[in-house]
Amino acid sequence: MANADDPLPDLVRALRSPIPDQRVRAARSIGRLGWLAKDSLPPLVNALKDEDAGVREAAAQAVGQMGPEALPQLVKMLSHKDKYVRRNAVWALGKLGQLAKATLNDLCEVLRDADPRTAAGAAQALGNMGTDASDAIPALTEAMRGTNIVLCRLAAKALSQIGRPALPALITHLKHRDPFIRGEAALALGWMGPAAAAAIPTLIETLRSAGKASAVAHTVAVGPDSRTPATPVTAPQHNTAPDELCRAYAAQALGRIGPAAVSAATALAQAVTDPNEHISTSARLAIKQVQAV
Repeated sequence: MANADDPLPDLVRALRSPIPDQRVRAARSIGRLGWLAKDSLPPLVNALKDEDAGVREAAAQAVGQMGPEALPQLVKMLSHKDKYVRRNAVWALGKLGQLAKATLNDLCEVLRDADPRTAAGAAQALGNMGTDASDAIPALTEAMRGTNIVLCRLAAKALSQIGRPALPALITHLKHRDPFIRGEAALALGWMGPAAAAAIPTLIETLRSAGKASAVAHTVAVGPDSRTPATPVTAPQHNTAPDELCRAYAAQALGRIGPAAVSAATALAQAVTDPNEHISTSARLAIKQVQAV
């Protein structure tokens, strides 16, 4: 006998309403119930085939709020023809973090998704797995070399979250022909802090270099949709040239590594007099961090 206080049966029935707005509201209400509404997964999955795009998106969001119970459905959603369904799938997997480890290979494939926001969300989801995503290092390394600015940064961030196993990949990218990619690698090494000590010689070389390569054109992608960014990370919005920004990030990384980067003292002292204010300021702060006891 159904519980009269249980709203789920009525909400599931509303998913079959002939009025799209009612189906959307029902899916959203089910999603707010979270894992308590796990029995509604089959009708929600069926709603992913709805002729109305708004219903499909609302159903995808609701599935994503069911937690680990929805992993099999989320994997299937990664190949859905509707990009908004795919975006919500990677967003949900990102929230699960290490609990989504079983989807690692699927997410690596999604890094090549034609929709840049879906691909960027996959990188973030892999990063949220931390060291459990070490098998994704080759795919993330490749993703850094694309033309999607946010995918590049989130792939670099994911590599930094994986930690020491990803150091060789990030160090290699410090020598990439594109200064934007070099800069993202330096930024990621800075996020790693002292764990990136093995990169000190290459960071010093990067700080001292004044590369002449030009960055390729990059596109911007955010969030699972235009209203809800997946990450606060955005592309740089200042006027610093990519090569100069790369050098500034290298100085910052050396500072965040801390006293272990004492061998960079001379290079940092020289960078303090650099005519680019971003580089000189970063070097000045780094010197204080390196000298900290």
